[in-house]
Amino acid sequence: MRNIVLALSIAALCACNTPGDPMGPGPARPSALAHVDGEAVSMDGYRTWLADVYGKQARDEYVGLWLLEREAKKRGLSVSEQEIDSALQTLWDGWIKDRLKGETAALDVELQRQGHDRESYRRWFHWQKRRELLATRVVHLERTIGEESVQRSFEQRYGPKGVRTQVRVLVLTRARLTQELARDSGGRALTAGELDERLMEKALALRARVLAGESFESVVRAESNDPAVRKDFGVYRDEQWRLRGAALVRAVEQAEPHVVQPPVKNSSGVDLFEVLARETTRLQDVREKLVAELAAEPASLEEITALDRRLREASRIEFP
Repeated sequence: MRNIVLALSIAALCACNTPGDPMGPGPARPSALAHVDGEAVSMDGYRTWLADVYGKQARDEYVGLWLLEREAKKRGLSVSEQEIDSALQTLWDGWIKDRLKGETAALDVELQRQGHDRESYRRWFHWQKRRELLATRVVHLERTIGEESVQRSFEQRYGPKGVRTQVRVLVLTRARLTQELARDSGGRALTAGELDERLMEKALALRARVLAGESFESVVRAESNDPAVRKDFGVYRDEQWRLRGAALVRAVEQAEPHVVQPPVKNSSGVDLFEVLARETTRLQDVREKLVAELAAEPASLEEITALDRRLREASRIEFP
Protein backbone atom coordinates (compact mmCIF):
# COMPACT_ATOMS: atom_id res chain seq x y z
CA MET A 1 0.00 0.00 0.00
CA ARG A 2 2.86 2.36 0.79
CA ASN A 3 4.24 1.89 -2.73
CA ILE A 4 0.88 2.84 -4.25
CA VAL A 5 0.68 5.99 -2.16
CA LEU A 6 4.28 6.85 -3.03
CA ALA A 7 3.56 6.43 -6.73
CA LEU A 8 0.53 8.71 -6.42
CA SER A 9 2.57 11.22 -4.48
CA ILE A 10 5.10 11.41 -7.30
CA ALA A 11 2.27 11.95 -9.78
CA ALA A 12 0.95 14.79 -7.64
CA LEU A 13 4.37 16.36 -7.29
CA CYS A 14 4.97 16.04 -11.04
CA ALA A 15 1.85 18.08 -11.66
CA CYS A 16 3.32 21.03 -9.74
CA ASN A 17 5.57 22.39 -12.50
CA THR A 18 7.26 25.75 -12.43
CA PRO A 19 7.68 27.87 -15.62
CA GLY A 20 11.31 26.80 -16.04
CA ASP A 21 10.73 23.08 -15.65
CA PRO A 22 11.51 20.75 -18.56
CA MET A 23 8.71 18.42 -17.49
CA GLY A 24 6.08 17.80 -20.12
CA PRO A 25 2.42 18.50 -19.42
CA GLY A 26 0.89 16.04 -16.98
CA PRO A 27 -2.62 14.62 -17.24
CA ALA A 28 -5.39 17.11 -16.56
CA ARG A 29 -6.50 17.20 -12.94
CA PRO A 30 -8.90 19.28 -10.80
CA SER A 31 -7.63 22.26 -8.82
CA ALA A 32 -8.82 20.74 -5.53
CA LEU A 33 -8.03 17.31 -4.13
CA ALA A 34 -11.64 16.87 -3.00
CA HIS A 35 -14.65 18.77 -1.68
CA VAL A 36 -15.95 18.01 1.82
CA ASP A 37 -19.34 19.50 2.72
CA GLY A 38 -18.82 21.90 -0.14
CA GLU A 39 -15.40 23.04 1.11
CA ALA A 40 -12.37 22.47 -1.13
CA VAL A 41 -9.50 20.34 0.18
CA SER A 42 -6.43 22.19 -1.09
CA MET A 43 -4.20 20.44 -3.62
CA ASP A 44 -1.30 22.60 -2.39
CA GLY A 45 -1.82 21.35 1.15
CA TYR A 46 -1.93 17.77 -0.15
CA ARG A 47 1.39 18.24 -1.94
CA THR A 48 2.97 19.69 1.19
CA TRP A 49 1.74 16.71 3.22
CA LEU A 50 3.09 14.25 0.64
CA ALA A 51 6.47 15.96 0.58
CA ASP A 52 6.69 15.91 4.37
CA VAL A 53 5.46 12.32 4.85
CA TYR A 54 7.18 10.62 1.92
CA GLY A 55 10.08 13.05 1.80
CA LYS A 56 13.41 11.86 0.42
CA GLN A 57 12.29 8.92 -1.70
CA ALA A 58 9.56 10.87 -3.50
CA ARG A 59 11.87 13.89 -3.85
CA ASP A 60 14.69 11.81 -5.37
CA GLU A 61 12.28 10.06 -7.72
CA TYR A 62 10.94 13.38 -8.95
CA VAL A 63 14.43 14.80 -9.47
CA GLY A 64 15.26 11.74 -11.55
CA LEU A 65 12.19 12.35 -13.70
CA TRP A 66 13.11 16.02 -14.01
CA LEU A 67 16.65 15.17 -15.15
CA LEU A 68 15.35 12.68 -17.69
CA GLU A 69 12.90 15.19 -19.10
CA ARG A 70 15.66 17.79 -19.40
CA GLU A 71 17.96 15.33 -21.17
CA ALA A 72 15.22 14.29 -23.57
CA LYS A 73 14.41 17.92 -24.34
CA LYS A 74 18.08 18.64 -25.11
CA ARG A 75 18.11 15.75 -27.57
CA GLY A 76 14.81 16.71 -29.22
CA LEU A 77 12.99 13.65 -27.91
CA SER A 78 9.37 13.60 -26.84
CA VAL A 79 6.45 11.35 -25.96
CA SER A 80 2.89 12.11 -27.05
CA GLU A 81 -0.23 11.73 -24.95
CA GLN A 82 -1.62 9.54 -27.73
CA GLU A 83 1.22 7.05 -27.25
CA ILE A 84 0.60 6.83 -23.53
CA ASP A 85 -3.18 6.55 -23.91
CA SER A 86 -2.75 3.82 -26.51
CA ALA A 87 -0.36 1.89 -24.26
CA LEU A 88 -2.80 2.14 -21.35
CA GLN A 89 -5.69 0.89 -23.46
CA THR A 90 -3.57 -2.01 -24.70
CA LEU A 91 -2.70 -2.88 -21.11
CA TRP A 92 -6.32 -2.81 -19.98
CA ASP A 93 -7.47 -4.80 -23.01
CA GLY A 94 -4.90 -7.44 -22.11
CA TRP A 95 -6.11 -7.58 -18.51
CA ILE A 96 -9.72 -7.96 -19.62
CA LYS A 97 -8.82 -10.77 -22.01
CA ASP A 98 -6.30 -12.68 -19.88
CA ARG A 99 -7.11 -11.91 -16.23
CA LEU A 100 -10.78 -11.02 -16.27
CA LYS A 101 -12.13 -13.62 -18.75
CA GLY A 102 -13.46 -10.96 -21.11
CA GLU A 103 -15.54 -9.18 -18.47
CA THR A 104 -15.02 -5.47 -19.10
CA ALA A 105 -16.95 -4.48 -15.97
CA ALA A 106 -14.47 -6.43 -13.82
CA LEU A 107 -11.74 -3.91 -14.69
CA ASP A 108 -12.97 -1.48 -12.03
CA VAL A 109 -12.87 -4.22 -9.40
CA GLU A 110 -9.32 -5.14 -10.41
CA LEU A 111 -8.21 -1.51 -10.22
CA GLN A 112 -9.87 -1.10 -6.82
CA ARG A 113 -7.96 -4.18 -5.63
CA GLN A 114 -4.77 -2.31 -6.54
CA GLY A 115 -5.87 0.82 -4.69
CA HIS A 116 -7.00 2.76 -7.79
CA ASP A 117 -9.95 3.85 -9.83
CA ARG A 118 -9.59 4.41 -13.59
CA GLU A 119 -8.63 8.06 -13.25
CA SER A 120 -6.01 7.59 -10.54
CA TYR A 121 -4.50 4.64 -12.38
CA ARG A 122 -4.40 6.68 -15.60
CA ARG A 123 -2.47 9.43 -13.83
CA TRP A 124 -0.03 6.94 -12.27
CA PHE A 125 0.43 5.15 -15.60
CA HIS A 126 1.04 8.46 -17.40
CA TRP A 127 4.25 9.14 -15.47
CA GLN A 128 5.45 5.56 -15.41
CA LYS A 129 5.00 5.09 -19.15
CA ARG A 130 6.34 8.53 -19.99
CA ARG A 131 9.51 7.79 -18.05
CA GLU A 132 9.88 4.38 -19.70
CA LEU A 133 9.43 5.73 -23.24
CA LEU A 134 11.71 8.74 -22.76
CA ALA A 135 14.42 6.64 -21.14
CA THR A 136 14.21 4.10 -23.97
CA ARG A 137 14.61 6.84 -26.59
CA VAL A 138 17.65 8.29 -24.85
CA VAL A 139 19.15 4.82 -24.41
CA HIS A 140 18.57 4.02 -28.09
CA LEU A 141 20.70 7.01 -29.09
CA GLU A 142 23.57 5.78 -26.92
CA ARG A 143 23.25 1.98 -27.20
CA THR A 144 26.04 0.06 -28.89
CA ILE A 145 25.52 -3.58 -29.90
CA GLY A 146 28.59 -5.66 -29.08
CA GLU A 147 29.56 -9.01 -30.55
CA GLU A 148 28.82 -10.78 -27.28
CA SER A 149 25.21 -9.53 -27.34
CA VAL A 150 24.80 -10.58 -30.97
CA GLN A 151 26.17 -14.07 -30.27
CA ARG A 152 23.96 -14.51 -27.20
CA SER A 153 20.86 -13.43 -29.10
CA PHE A 154 21.78 -15.68 -32.01
CA GLU A 155 22.04 -18.78 -29.82
CA GLN A 156 18.86 -17.94 -27.92
CA ARG A 157 16.97 -17.59 -31.18
CA TYR A 158 18.58 -20.26 -33.33
CA GLY A 159 20.13 -22.68 -30.84
CA PRO A 160 23.76 -23.41 -29.87
CA LYS A 161 26.00 -22.75 -32.88
CA GLY A 162 22.85 -21.95 -34.85
CA VAL A 163 21.43 -25.48 -34.72
CA ARG A 164 17.87 -26.14 -33.56
CA THR A 165 16.71 -29.73 -33.27
CA GLN A 166 13.24 -31.14 -32.76
CA VAL A 167 13.19 -34.49 -31.00
CA ARG A 168 10.54 -37.05 -30.09
CA VAL A 169 11.34 -38.57 -26.69
CA LEU A 170 9.94 -41.65 -24.96
CA VAL A 171 10.46 -41.23 -21.22
CA LEU A 172 10.78 -44.19 -18.85
CA THR A 173 11.24 -43.41 -15.16
CA ARG A 174 12.22 -45.41 -12.10
CA ALA A 175 9.37 -43.79 -10.17
CA ARG A 176 6.71 -45.13 -12.55
CA LEU A 177 8.30 -48.58 -12.69
CA THR A 178 8.42 -48.71 -8.88
CA GLN A 179 4.71 -47.88 -8.71
CA GLU A 180 3.85 -50.54 -11.27
CA LEU A 181 5.88 -53.23 -9.49
CA ALA A 182 4.38 -52.38 -6.10
CA ARG A 183 0.87 -52.55 -7.51
CA ASP A 184 1.41 -55.80 -9.41
CA SER A 185 3.49 -57.86 -6.96
CA GLY A 186 3.70 -56.18 -3.60
CA GLY A 187 7.05 -57.92 -3.19
CA ARG A 188 10.58 -56.76 -2.40
CA ALA A 189 11.50 -53.26 -3.54
CA LEU A 190 14.14 -53.31 -6.26
CA THR A 191 17.41 -51.46 -5.92
CA ALA A 192 18.21 -48.53 -8.20
CA GLY A 193 20.52 -50.78 -10.22
CA GLU A 194 17.83 -53.41 -10.65
CA LEU A 195 15.30 -50.76 -11.67
CA ASP A 196 17.73 -49.44 -14.29
CA GLU A 197 18.18 -52.95 -15.70
CA ARG A 198 14.42 -53.37 -16.00
CA LEU A 199 14.06 -49.96 -17.66
CA MET A 200 16.86 -50.71 -20.11
CA GLU A 201 15.27 -54.04 -21.02
CA LYS A 202 11.93 -52.35 -21.62
CA ALA A 203 13.53 -49.55 -23.68
CA LEU A 204 15.37 -52.04 -25.88
CA ALA A 205 12.18 -54.03 -26.42
CA LEU A 206 10.28 -50.86 -27.39
CA ARG A 207 13.05 -49.83 -29.79
CA ALA A 208 12.96 -53.30 -31.37
CA ARG A 209 9.23 -52.87 -32.02
CA VAL A 210 9.89 -49.62 -33.84
CA LEU A 211 12.78 -51.04 -35.87
CA ALA A 212 10.43 -53.85 -36.87
CA GLY A 213 8.06 -51.32 -38.39
CA GLU A 214 5.80 -50.00 -35.63
CA SER A 215 5.24 -46.23 -35.49
CA PHE A 216 7.47 -44.58 -32.91
CA GLU A 217 4.81 -41.94 -32.30
CA SER A 218 2.28 -44.64 -31.44
CA VAL A 219 4.73 -46.36 -29.10
CA VAL A 220 5.53 -43.06 -27.40
CA ARG A 221 1.85 -42.25 -26.89
CA ALA A 222 1.21 -45.66 -25.40
CA GLU A 223 4.33 -46.20 -23.31
CA SER A 224 5.93 -42.87 -22.32
CA ASN A 225 5.86 -41.89 -18.64
CA ASP A 226 5.86 -38.18 -19.54
CA PRO A 227 2.48 -36.69 -18.40
CA ALA A 228 2.54 -34.25 -21.33
CA VAL A 229 2.67 -36.99 -23.96
CA ARG A 230 -1.07 -36.82 -24.67
CA LYS A 231 -0.74 -33.17 -25.59
CA ASP A 232 2.55 -33.04 -27.49
CA PHE A 233 3.01 -36.72 -28.48
CA GLY A 234 6.53 -36.67 -27.04
CA VAL A 235 7.82 -33.88 -29.27
CA TYR A 236 10.39 -31.71 -27.49
CA ARG A 237 11.65 -28.34 -28.67
CA ASP A 238 15.35 -27.54 -28.54
CA GLU A 239 15.22 -25.80 -25.16
CA GLN A 240 13.23 -28.71 -23.65
CA TRP A 241 15.25 -31.80 -24.52
CA ARG A 242 18.51 -30.05 -23.57
CA LEU A 243 17.28 -30.05 -19.97
CA ARG A 244 17.24 -33.84 -19.86
CA GLY A 245 20.96 -34.22 -19.24
CA ALA A 246 24.34 -34.06 -20.92
CA ALA A 247 24.19 -37.66 -22.15
CA LEU A 248 21.01 -37.00 -24.15
CA VAL A 249 22.44 -33.75 -25.51
CA ARG A 250 25.52 -35.56 -26.83
CA ALA A 251 23.42 -38.37 -28.29
CA VAL A 252 21.02 -35.98 -30.04
CA GLU A 253 23.81 -33.90 -31.52
CA GLN A 254 25.37 -37.03 -33.03
CA ALA A 255 22.16 -38.81 -34.08
CA GLU A 256 21.02 -39.45 -37.62
CA PRO A 257 17.55 -37.98 -38.21
CA HIS A 258 14.47 -40.22 -38.41
CA VAL A 259 16.14 -43.17 -36.67
CA VAL A 260 15.17 -44.26 -33.14
CA GLN A 261 18.44 -44.30 -31.23
CA PRO A 262 19.64 -46.68 -28.48
CA PRO A 263 18.40 -45.90 -24.95
CA VAL A 264 20.11 -43.10 -23.03
CA LYS A 265 20.31 -43.16 -19.24
CA ASN A 266 19.58 -40.07 -17.16
CA SER A 267 19.22 -39.24 -13.47
CA SER A 268 15.61 -40.45 -13.28
CA GLY A 269 15.52 -43.33 -15.75
CA VAL A 270 15.97 -43.95 -19.48
CA ASP A 271 15.08 -42.07 -22.68
CA LEU A 272 14.46 -43.34 -26.19
CA PHE A 273 14.50 -40.67 -28.87
CA GLU A 274 14.30 -39.86 -32.55
CA VAL A 275 15.52 -36.66 -34.21
CA LEU A 276 12.58 -35.31 -36.23
CA ALA A 277 14.18 -32.21 -37.70
CA ARG A 278 17.43 -30.32 -37.54
CA GLU A 279 17.69 -26.76 -38.81
CA THR A 280 20.97 -24.88 -39.14
CA THR A 281 21.23 -21.09 -39.39
CA ARG A 282 24.42 -19.18 -40.17
CA LEU A 283 25.14 -16.10 -38.07
CA GLN A 284 26.22 -14.09 -41.10
CA ASP A 285 22.80 -14.63 -42.67
CA VAL A 286 20.89 -13.11 -39.74
CA ARG A 287 23.42 -10.74 -38.15
CA GLU A 288 21.91 -7.58 -39.62
CA LYS A 289 18.43 -8.58 -38.47
CA LEU A 290 19.64 -9.42 -34.96
CA VAL A 291 21.54 -6.13 -34.60
CA ALA A 292 18.44 -4.17 -35.67
CA GLU A 293 16.24 -6.06 -33.19
CA LEU A 294 18.71 -5.58 -30.34
CA ALA A 295 19.00 -1.87 -31.12
CA ALA A 296 15.21 -1.47 -31.04
CA GLU A 297 14.57 -3.36 -27.79
CA PRO A 298 13.06 -1.31 -24.95
CA ALA A 299 15.54 -0.08 -22.39
CA SER A 300 16.26 -2.63 -19.69
CA LEU A 301 16.07 -1.81 -15.99
CA GLU A 302 19.87 -1.89 -15.90
CA GLU A 303 20.09 0.62 -18.75
CA ILE A 304 17.50 2.94 -17.19
CA THR A 305 19.28 2.78 -13.84
CA ALA A 306 22.64 3.51 -15.48
CA LEU A 307 21.13 6.47 -17.36
CA ASP A 308 19.64 7.88 -14.15
CA ARG A 309 22.98 7.50 -12.36
CA ARG A 310 24.86 9.21 -15.20
CA LEU A 311 22.44 12.15 -15.32
CA ARG A 312 22.72 12.64 -11.55
CA GLU A 313 26.51 12.43 -11.57
CA ALA A 314 26.69 15.00 -14.37
CA SER A 315 24.52 17.49 -12.47
CA ARG A 316 24.95 19.60 -9.35
CA ILE A 317 21.92 18.78 -7.24
CA GLU A 318 21.28 20.81 -4.10
CA PHE A 319 18.40 20.49 -1.69
CA PRO A 320 17.33 23.22 0.72
